[in-house]
Amino acid sequence: MLLKSLDHIFWLGRYLERLDDTARLINATSHLLIDSHKDSQFSWPLLLDVLGQNGAELLSQLPPSDLTVEQQVMSFLITDADSEVSIRSACSALKQNARTVRQLIPRDMWEELNSLDLFLQEHCQQLQGRQHRYRLMTEVSRRCQMVVGVLDGTMLRSDAFDLFNIGRHVERADMTTRIMDVMVLQQLQPTDIKRPRFRWTSILNALGGIESYHYYLAHQNTEVDAVDYLLTYADFPRSIAYCLHRVAASAKALPHSAAILQRVWQLQDLLKTQNLSELTTGQLHQLIDQFQTGIIELHEVISTPKPEFSTDLSQQMSA
Repeated sequence: MLLKSLDHIFWLGRYLERLDDTARLINATSHLLIDSHKDSQFSWPLLLDVLGQNGAELLSQLPPSDLTVEQQVMSFLITDADSEVSIRSACSALKQNARTVRQLIPRDMWEELNSLDLFLQEHCQQLQGRQHRYRLMTEVSRRCQMVVGVLDGTMLRSDAFDLFNIGRHVERADMTTRIMDVMVLQQLQPTDIKRPRFRWTSILNALGGIESYHYYLAHQNTEVDAVDYLLTYADFPRSIAYCLHRVAASAKALPHSAAILQRVWQLQDLLKTQNLSELTTGQLHQLIDQFQTGIIELHEVISTPKPEFSTDLSQQMSA
């Protein structure tokens, strides 16, 4: 029961971040299409691949219909409540986890989550045009940030608060590496040839980082591409370096902090020992794979605390 409560709080943070990141990913695609030539072809199943699904296989199993490939992919990502990666299913899981640990979260946060759930039920029923979809995803992202803001302003600073924030930043790091890996594979096959500079304006736009990226570039003596920025620039809230730093900071007060910090330091060492600009595309792909494996191991360490952690959480819930 206590371990389940820990898991629910951790997943509460992960699902909320997943909702926000999925909405941003969809809007990143819109930016990419706007920036592309009108005759450019876009691989829609790629969006499902980013989220760990086999997009081509999923689409091949669908019955014949009048929907375009874009509409089918958007159905998987937004409206289909049975899809493992849809915004609707993530919101259902988010609310279920929140209901289980209501004693640990502020009432205002619970009301914001209900408002978010009702909004999605009302507006994520049917697929409509790109413009409507863009506004919808922007609103989803904004409402996710409202939940975070309410929680930040009202929640007791405790193990539950730390676990929630760890969940958010683990999920954010996971999503950022997934997007980067697929974009690398989409543009170049892994080879021994030194990789080119990646700008990825659409991704930086979706992550709200295009302005800070240009500011960062203006203060560098050498050119820095989006890969370096998203991996190492610790002042950008959606970089891997920032996420790892926040996980470490939130874990320090937890009873099983030693095991968590050890995993975080291992991931941070991966960045310190690499000269990113000298990597080949194959080496970059391997590095991102190492990060994703490390994030999975970090998740397991967080979810398997020592017995004394359960006692502390029990005291909070009974208070």
